[in-house]
Amino acid sequence: MVSAVSYTRLTLALDIVKKIGDGPYVGYHELGIIKQRISLGDTITITNAETMGISCNRPEVPLDQHNICWKAVEIVQRESGIRDMVHVDINKVIPVQGGLAGGSTNAATVLNLLDSLWSLGISFEDKVRMGRELGMDVPFYFTSGSAFDSEATGVLEEFSHDMKLYFLLVVPPFGVSTADAYKNIKYDAVGKKCEKTFQLRDALMKKNYVELVSLIHNDFELSVFPQNPPLVAIRNQILQAGADASFMSGSGSTMVGVFSSLAKINEISHLFSNCMVVESL
Repeated sequence: MVSAVSYTRLTLALDIVKKIGDGPYVGYHELGIIKQRISLGDTITITNAETMGISCNRPEVPLDQHNICWKAVEIVQRESGIRDMVHVDINKVIPVQGGLAGGSTNAATVLNLLDSLWSLGISFEDKVRMGRELGMDVPFYFTSGSAFDSEATGVLEEFSHDMKLYFLLVVPPFGVSTADAYKNIKYDAVGKKCEKTFQLRDALMKKNYVELVSLIHNDFELSVFPQNPPLVAIRNQILQAGADASFMSGSGSTMVGVFSSLAKINEISHLFSNCMVVESL
């Protein structure tokens, strides 16, 4: 048996640069994202089994070939030639359809655990390649925890920083479909803050908190907020409670408040239902 916590990420900056018009990823989008790993994760446990299987504590998670973890097992089997069967148990804490890429981090963790269980010695480059086959968010989870990621165009640049960040995650009683978020993109309005994305990366590396919070942005808010007005109300409530910045993670629906200390979050967290307090890793 092998087990690990499958930590997820937030998107501190997210640019929708353009829709890709040719090549193997035609129809996908070039993005520009600063991703930061946080202290929120599911627990993945893999055991040897006679037949392939998945279990999960959340009923909305598929337990068959439609689960990205199942696909991760199949890819490792294909690449390694090993045909051993395993059972994957997912103890899920990360919200589903919350813009937190829970499925992607689970898939990456399965790949890492099988690498260990079967003593494969898979290289970082091969993990990224296999991860991209599973989903565009998966390769990030093989990095050390902070990176610029363009996703479909294959730019994944790790960087390191010593800034500790504290977040309040407010999870609405509804999710946002990633497909709907992409369908409603306002192409004339997105991709205008790409320079701020690299400035935000630099602010992290310089530990400049004031500059950092002024640069946080997410182009998906332009298409998701008009369709989901309660998210705007949550953002405003987070800011009124004293957050230094508030934003939507990924394509939603989780709303995030950024604070300079855990003490400040603990003072106001009682104002929100279904919230989580996390920090950067």
